[in-house]
Order: sequence, then C-alpha cells, then structure tokens
Amino acid sequence: MVKKILIANRGEIAIRVMRTARDMGISTVAVYSDADRDALFVRTADEAVCIGGTHASESYLVQDKIIAAAVQTGADAIHPGYGFLSENASFSQRCADEGITFIGPTAAAITAMGSKIGAKELMKKAGVPVVPGYNGADQTPATLLKEAEKIGYPILLKASAGGGGKGMRIVNKADELEAAIEGASREATKSFGDGSLLMEKYFPSAKHIEFQIFGDKHGNYTHFYDRECSLQRRYQKVIEESPSPSLTETLRRQMGEEAVAAARSIEYSNAGTVEFILDQSGSFYFLEVNTRLQVEHPVTEETTGLDLVRLQIEIAQGMPLTVSAETVRQSGHSIECRVCAEDPENNFFPATGEILYWHEPQLQGVRYDSGVVSGSEVDVFYDSLISKVISRGATRTEAIQRMVYALDHMAVLGITTNKDFLKELLLNPSFTDGSFDTKLIERQYTGYRKSISERGRRDSAIAALLYDWHQRHAQTSFARSLNGWRNISYQPQIFLLEYAGEPLTVSYEYAGENRFEVYINDAVLDIVLTEVSGHRLTCVIDGYRLSYYIARGGTEIFVQSAAHGTFRFREVPRFPEPGAALAAGGYAAPMPGEVIKVLVQPGDKVKAGKGLLVMSSMKMETTIEAHSDGEVEEIFVTDKQFVEADTVLLKMKE
Repeated sequence: MVKKILIANRGEIAIRVMRTARDMGISTVAVYSDADRDALFVRTADEAVCIGGTHASESYLVQDKIIAAAVQTGADAIHPGYGFLSENASFSQRCADEGITFIGPTAAAITAMGSKIGAKELMKKAGVPVVPGYNGADQTPATLLKEAEKIGYPILLKASAGGGGKGMRIVNKADELEAAIEGASREATKSFGDGSLLMEKYFPSAKHIEFQIFGDKHGNYTHFYDRECSLQRRYQKVIEESPSPSLTETLRRQMGEEAVAAARSIEYSNAGTVEFILDQSGSFYFLEVNTRLQVEHPVTEETTGLDLVRLQIEIAQGMPLTVSAETVRQSGHSIECRVCAEDPENNFFPATGEILYWHEPQLQGVRYDSGVVSGSEVDVFYDSLISKVISRGATRTEAIQRMVYALDHMAVLGITTNKDFLKELLLNPSFTDGSFDTKLIERQYTGYRKSISERGRRDSAIAALLYDWHQRHAQTSFARSLNGWRNISYQPQIFLLEYAGEPLTVSYEYAGENRFEVYINDAVLDIVLTEVSGHRLTCVIDGYRLSYYIARGGTEIFVQSAAHGTFRFREVPRFPEPGAALAAGGYAAPMPGEVIKVLVQPGDKVKAGKGLLVMSSMKMETTIEAHSDGEVEEIFVTDKQFVEADTVLLKMKE
C-alpha cells in the first residue's frame, strides 16, 4: 500500500493529486523551485522540499533532485502529473530501480509511444487505422519529396520525438518542402534533441478526438469514453468537452474499440490517452498515445463519476481495474476552459505579475482546478495555465450556459488572462452548433480584439473612479477633510484614465451622502455609491445598479463585472514626469521574460523583418524583429537577462 506520495510537479495538477491522495488517507510531499517558494501547492502539501533553481531544467526536470527528495521524506510513490517528467521513460525506470512506485505507465510503454514513427508502426501492426504518411529512416529531401507526391499535398511535417507544435510545418506544394524540412528538423533538434521527422497527410478541416484509456497489471484494458479537443491555438488545446458533439454512437463505439486495441498492443497500464483525427467524411486515424494523465481529464470525471487519480494510484499499487466502459455509463455533458495568464490582444503573449484579487463563484455544476489565489505571483519560468474551470450540465447547452455564467462572475485582477476570450469562443456559432474544427481560432481570431461596448467601458471607468474616491475617503480624518477640495468650488474634479492606449477623462462633483454628478463622453450622469466591501463595489448609474470587483496595483486599476467583462485602466498622472515617453526608434519588450540571445550589435545595418533578439517567457520563444530598415544604435540588454514588459531593449536609427 502506498503511504506517502511525492508529486513531481507544480501548480493546479499538484493540488489536484493532493486532493485525491488526502481523500485516500495518503500523505503528500511537494517539491518546489526557488521561484515557487510561496506558491499555493507548496502550502497545500503535508510536506515540501525545496529543490532549488528557477528554470525547470534546474529543478522539476532534475531526476536526482526528485529522487533525493523522495528518499529524504520517505515517500514510497511518485506522481509525475503532466509535463515535466511524466512521459520520461528513464525516470519511470529510475523509480522502479530505486524501489519507488511510479504512478504511471512502465518505461517500456513510454518508450514504445515516445517516438511517433515507432508508435505508428505498432498501431499498424495492431490494425489501428493511421494517417497516410511516411515515417522511414531515409530523411533525405529527395526521398521526402517523392513520398510527399505519393501522399498528396497538403502534407504535415512533424517532429518524431516531441509534440506541442514544435517542429511542425504545413507544406502546401512541392517547392515549399525543402525549406520546411530544414526548419522543422532544426526546431525538432533544438526542442527534443532529435531532428527526425515524419510526414502525414494534412487535413485542412478536421476534428481532434481523444479517448481516455486505462490498463492494469492483470491484463485488463478499457476506455472511459471520448473527449473533443478541436478548439486549439498553435496546436495547444483551449477548450475541451465530453462527450464529443461530433461522434455518432456507432463512431464512438468503433473509435473506443480501436483505442482499447492500441492499449492492449503495448500492454499498457495506468492512465493514458489515445488521440485520433476525424476528417469530414467520418474517417478517423490514429495520431499518438499520451502516456500520462491529461490536462482535460476532469471532463471525463464529471461525466462518468470516476476519480481518475484514484484509479491511477490503485493500479500503481497492483490492484485490478474493477470498472470498464461496459459498467460505467456517461451522464450529461462537461466542458473545460483553460484560464491562462496571456494577452489574447497581444498575440497571446504570456502575462506575469501578482494576482491582486482572485474570486471563484461557487455555483452548482461548476468546478475549479486552480493553482493560484489572491496574492499569488505568476512568473515567466513555467506554463501560463493558472486554472481550469469545469462545468457540467444535463445537456451540452446547459454546460455551455453554466460555463459562460461562471466566467462572467469569476474575477482575476492584477494580470491579463484569456478569460473574456474564452467566453467569446463559447458563444461563437460554430462552437455552439458543434461544427467547429481545429482551425477555428486561426481563421476567425487572428489579430483578435476583445468585443467591448461603449457603455461597458464608460460604466467600468466610473466604477474605477468610485473605488479610487472611496480608497482616498477611507484614509485619516485629516485626509478626508481635504478630499476633493478646490479653490474654485464650482470646478469639477478630474480623473484621467487610459484604456488600450486611448485617453478617457472622467470629471465629477461630489453631492454628499455618496452621491455624485459625473461628466464623461459628453454625458451627465447621476451616480450613487451604495456599497464597498473589500474588492467588491456596488453602485447605481442613472438607475442601473451593478456590482464590480476592483483591485489597484500602482497606477493600474482592474475592473471586472458580469455584464461588461474585465477592463484594465491606467491612471494617467496630471503632470507626467519629463522624459517618460519612449524615445523614437526604441524597441520595447512585448512581455516580461528572459533575453535568450541578442542577434545584432551596435552599428549593424538591418532590413525590416530581421531578427534583433530572442525572448523567452512561459516556455514560449519570441523573436523581436525590425519593423523597418535601419541601423542599430544602442543595445540596453544582454543574453540571459530578465526584463519586465515595456523595458526598452534597443534603439535603432531610421
């Protein structure tokens, strides 16, 4: 019997595993990097061990440190979560060699599925349909060109040894192939240490369907139904659901049988996922097996009533599966939204900073798997996922409605997230009718700008004004006596804001007893401030009563309401400091992160589009490019330097 589990992961998945372990009476150990010293998952565990470093390569990916922490604390089992070491065959074997129970598949199964080329060959032998393609050892351009002609364009080049969109290239015609091979192989080598590629038929419009599989050490294999994962951005899933709205019962049964056949072919034990692509004709093809628990596992739990982490622990202890697809029936519908610290209006660049206020509305049929609370710090070192919101309903429509309501009433203030973007996706007609495919976001949301109403911006700005006024009014009696004082009594007070780079002037006169006359956008409004409790403010604007969640960090004021979404205002100083404006020709960091490499030197003459430097934030690399021809005049940063968003990186002479 497992007595103590070390979770070799962080964030929401670490907390998720701890919850089930605690329910089973099993103690938990967290390991944490220097950057995660004050993180919620560290405080949630029964014990915690610092393994140092900030980058994953210095902490969560160092097997020696993980094993040493297990030995130090007497942990007899390790749960790897997902990501990091979860699909590392050598780590699974290392645990076995050390006498520590690895809560996941065997090293042999991980190895078998670790190569996409090898996995496809195994599935062919097992009779599982695979995508037409080429995965031979001969990787010369001439051979790949010949095979591409056989497959038929468009084709997709993929890194054999990895995933997550790294080393992927879509090739539409023959004269694009050679450059695509070179770029994909280079990226695959950099990301996974292996430049081998496989080539597959590319489907411009397709669905991404996966099946949750389980196997035990007694030869039992089953699936626990399907999940729809077609709503993706850059090959990363954004919204998942179960059951898939794309499958008929016949197709669901057929795909489920093939998923179990895949598990049986490699004698799979513990939790895994078989991923398929479904084309417009209804034909489906094997993609890969993920040898771990998936981020989206909660939608399966919500529709089957199973605790998948509990099943993982029981199987790791040697217990047989006592449930199967024949004995477990799906009920209702579940949707998961991934709330990430990223800016959809800035090419989805990662966002960092302190979460000034975090609020999860407790609602029937809604679950939160979160890794943060108010006061949590989101930094540049790890993935941008901070929370998963999971809804459940008797029908798909009810699950969508509950999810929209939950996102509307959820407050995340202090950092920029994709929360409002997720709501727009849920209400997209292609999503609501189930016709969406993997390219929906790419087609409709490139250059995305949040849908806002003028009324929403106006009322949110007024709420920011009232919150600022109340904060000043609540200070000492001396400050209150001077609050709003003017030498000319009839002159309104001015509150200058900026939203999305546009100025917004709010002027007002205080009429006593929390009543105001506000002037904004040529309108005169009667306002009553009815209540302020912590970060929650309620007011009446010309007879319209609404509540807001508000937090302030420096000059920034974050305002969230169910009716209007989230607004991030900046209070503009009445008298700006000299030299505050960015000098002409300056290039500023679009996000906080690490400067990986400076690509130019002072005096270099560059053309528009030339890479100037490479930045990394939350595992995503971004190249800062010259937007016009010019000469590098001065560079203000160096390799391996961490910078905040809007830091001036270099200056160009036009």
